[in-house]
Amino acid sequence: MIQNLKWIYRAWRYRLRLERQEIAWLLCNLQAGQTAVDIGAHKGAYTWWMANRVTPAGRVFAFEPQPDLANQLRTLVSSRGLEFVKVEQMGVSRFETEMQLRVPARGNSPGASFENTRDALGGQPVSVHVTSLDQYFVPLVQPIHLIKCDTEGHELQVFRGGERILRTHRPLLLFECEARHRGAGSTGEVFNYLAELGYSGSFFCPSGIRPISEFDEASHQSSPGSTGYVNNFVFIHESAS
Repeated sequence: MIQNLKWIYRAWRYRLRLERQEIAWLLCNLQAGQTAVDIGAHKGAYTWWMANRVTPAGRVFAFEPQPDLANQLRTLVSSRGLEFVKVEQMGVSRFETEMQLRVPARGNSPGASFENTRDALGGQPVSVHVTSLDQYFVPLVQPIHLIKCDTEGHELQVFRGGERILRTHRPLLLFECEARHRGAGSTGEVFNYLAELGYSGSFFCPSGIRPISEFDEASHQSSPGSTGYVNNFVFIHESAS
């Protein structure tokens, strides 16, 4: 009972405070009967709203590699009878394999990553099974409408591993992308890859949603935690325009 209340509280905290624009966008772009994918589900705030929106007529697939968090979310989903929500304790990358997930020393965290990010350095390595979107969703009866991805710097590998789906189903993409998590890479690598597949992007900022052409990594991501810091993006295929 208490864990259920915490889940609901977290979901509403994201909607009303932490990521208001992102959740509002998600709710506007999901409908009953559609299929949504939550990659890096963590404690399930986005999973909650996806399930709320697609209803039992749709499907939600939530991927969380941290064992404790995945088991907790699976228990919550089961306790509420959400049979149309499937929680997978695995990571998502370019290929199906085993990978080392670095979990920050403070324990289960949104900072856990397959990359050598600042938050993950010095963390406890945990071996986890990893799949790719193209491998997991074979066969796929119903098209995927929306993918949310929060993988702390691993998003390019996630999208590369789902290229078939991105080309054929052309799902809406909502994802976090930060230069500080990309190591020697840049956010531009991710954006350029998606552009090659026919996607155009926008980013969330205090003034609303702005086109990706106005994004400047040096200024928009210079001070993590500041009011004007930008880390969440939406990419929509040109065919949806």
